[in-house]
Amino acid sequence: MGDHTMRNNGISIRELEIYLQEYTACLQAHGEALLDKPMPEADEAMFSLYETTGNRLTYEAVYFARRKMLAVFGCLSLLEGKEVYLKKLEEVLDGICEEECWALPAHINRKEDADWRNCVDLFASETAQALSEIISGLGDRLPPALCVKVRENVYRRVLKPFMEAPAPYAWWEGGDNNWNAVCCGSIGCAAIYLLQDKPEVLRPLLDRIVCSLESYIAGFSGDGACMEGLGYFTYGMTYYTGFADKLYRYTDGGTDLMEGAVCRQIACFQQKCYFPSGRTLSFSDGDSRDTYKMGLTCFLAMRYAEVEIPPLSCAGGFDNDSCYRFMANYRDVLWTREYLDRAEKGMLPAKNGDAGDADCLVLPGAQWSICRGLSGGGMAVKGGNNGEPHNHNDVGSFLYLAGEEMLLTDLGAGEYTRDYFGDKRYEILCNQSLGHSVPILDGEGQKAGRQYACRWFEADGRGGTVLSFGEAYGKEQVKELVRSLRYDPVKETLLVEDVLEGREKGESPVSMKENLVTQYYPEITGNNIYIAGRKYGCRITVEDLEGSIGLEAKKHANHKGVEEEVYCITWEVPADNGKPWMRKCRFRVEMEEI
Repeated sequence: MGDHTMRNNGISIRELEIYLQEYTACLQAHGEALLDKPMPEADEAMFSLYETTGNRLTYEAVYFARRKMLAVFGCLSLLEGKEVYLKKLEEVLDGICEEECWALPAHINRKEDADWRNCVDLFASETAQALSEIISGLGDRLPPALCVKVRENVYRRVLKPFMEAPAPYAWWEGGDNNWNAVCCGSIGCAAIYLLQDKPEVLRPLLDRIVCSLESYIAGFSGDGACMEGLGYFTYGMTYYTGFADKLYRYTDGGTDLMEGAVCRQIACFQQKCYFPSGRTLSFSDGDSRDTYKMGLTCFLAMRYAEVEIPPLSCAGGFDNDSCYRFMANYRDVLWTREYLDRAEKGMLPAKNGDAGDADCLVLPGAQWSICRGLSGGGMAVKGGNNGEPHNHNDVGSFLYLAGEEMLLTDLGAGEYTRDYFGDKRYEILCNQSLGHSVPILDGEGQKAGRQYACRWFEADGRGGTVLSFGEAYGKEQVKELVRSLRYDPVKETLLVEDVLEGREKGESPVSMKENLVTQYYPEITGNNIYIAGRKYGCRITVEDLEGSIGLEAKKHANHKGVEEEVYCITWEVPADNGKPWMRKCRFRVEMEEI
């Protein structure tokens, strides 16, 4: 293909070709491994576990193993059309049509909803999109009776319940998060595939979906940031762009959901979340080792010159998506192929020079400041509020990386259980203030709710950030809490100063305890804390320490349900200059190569 040395966004065309070859080979390997295997079966006992214990993973492991077979044989049948794949696909399609419910147990209420089998949630919607695209793409290569069965199931389980319900169908229609994009994007695609012979039905449905998706786009901050984090950005935007692309083609370019400056800003969000080492921001229910989807990224890069393709080492392959979503995996091939074709023909958007990676980025709408260091690591701090989607009570928190080692961490998402999205959410370590590097006031962390927020946030784009976040604690006796951070991207040092000002009269002085979170066992000597990773470490020096630095080990169940050790480093902050209503603490973080 053309010039194999040509580079775009730091990735050579040849590298991208190799990625596509390896991705396809992975699909083929899975196909060979699964050809003789039956679809795994889930029984009522598995399904009811969420209702009885709050456990999601047991049933979902089987559910997504079935969706893996759908993705593998759906993609291979469409891409290669081999008879052996088509035969297996028939079995898979029939099996999914026989499932009692396409929605997950966590998203239904069997006691209160008599029609729970036809509940339209994320995964029912995704299933409808996948089945519709597969039978439409394969046409008469599948048995007519099976195609009729698939169409009837998609209509009965997803399209009909949505269309017959007055808007909003549920809380997610017209919402500002990934649910809106995934559900409406999936429903819109399925409708275009299956209802083109009924324009009187299709047109108002598409109008309704486009209206709903306007709210999804409005949910991004003014700088294009997704407050749910990088993983949910990828999830929601995959279905938004999948529908946008389908609608654009269906209307012969008459409706373009990707036009405008807002979508351009949103498209550039992904690249702002990566540190040079490949680690990612893990605010809210994020993941510090998130990967990107090549298909989605190529689609955005074909549309906007500003979009950069992150390093190939950060790309997620077929198995990086544990839910095995057909929409995303099929487009990893389709859109990457299209990108390569356009590159060969010189049809990619022209770049406006090479701006390079800035040391420090500021997202004022989200109130994030992100700095990158020479080792490949960096620092990031957030303001915001405690009513954000997938919220953690973490206003004012920061993380610190050296190379790819997150020495002061943001834990990101924990294991999704019933309690995780219920009344006990903030009893879980990763969601409460104690699981973040923020002060603890009077033995208490921050409160949940949009009103508990950062009052002001300033970042100079050169490593300096100052924010006031005392209001996040909901304490009348707190007048102001100001955190100042100064990061040097060359030396990779971080200076932090916290100043607490309480009410001077009529109130008991507010106590303040600093809290730093790490997943490496720290060594504490006097006013020094040393955290050693594998290649890098950091030394933290606390100024004007009175008393001692404490250490408490805690357990954290990560997003995969694996238990991890977490260490909370704490110390009491004394009154400042004899003023009992004032507290002031300064500490310095210095990177060391081991």
